[in-house]
Amino acid sequence: MSDKLGIFREWFRKGGGRLEEHIELLYDPHRNFHLRVEEGQKIQAGSCIVSCPHALTLSQFSVWEERSSTADSLPSSTTETATSITNLSLLRFFLIEQYHLGKQSFWWPYINLLPDPCSKCPFDTPLYYDEDDLKWVRGTSLEHSRRSIEELWKDEYAQGLQTIRQSDRHRYTWSVFSDLMHSRLS
Repeated sequence: MSDKLGIFREWFRKGGGRLEEHIELLYDPHRNFHLRVEEGQKIQAGSCIVSCPHALTLSQFSVWEERSSTADSLPSSTTETATSITNLSLLRFFLIEQYHLGKQSFWWPYINLLPDPCSKCPFDTPLYYDEDDLKWVRGTSLEHSRRSIEELWKDEYAQGLQTIRQSDRHRYTWSVFSDLMHSRLS
């Protein structure tokens, strides 16, 4: 993880991102990614801790900027079809495309830090509970909420998939969509 984090830090710095001098970006399995004041240091109240320029953000504006500069950018369909889905949904499919581009994606240093959607079960939240865990929430409001969210996501996925060329759809699986969506875009 330290190599991935180092690559991200360098990408962030080169792109104009800034961390306050005595702030560290760290990772550990219990707290995940987090910021911390270096031991023995103090930060003044009102200090700007992190600054991230617009160019480094992965947002709906990134999708449209990328589309205008690249003929094959997401969605790989006509603009008329793409306008039939929400900007947030378009962003989610764009993230999948960038994930599949790997190191060729401008945002790879960030995407590479997200939980791997190809892992067996990247999350321990209700949407990813197995049957043994689900039995404990049956009949509760959590069961209903879980089902509602899953239905909303599946509807969004089905609508968005219609904007993708048939020949490209194999790359946009439900598993990758839900995992990437769950990790950062919900």
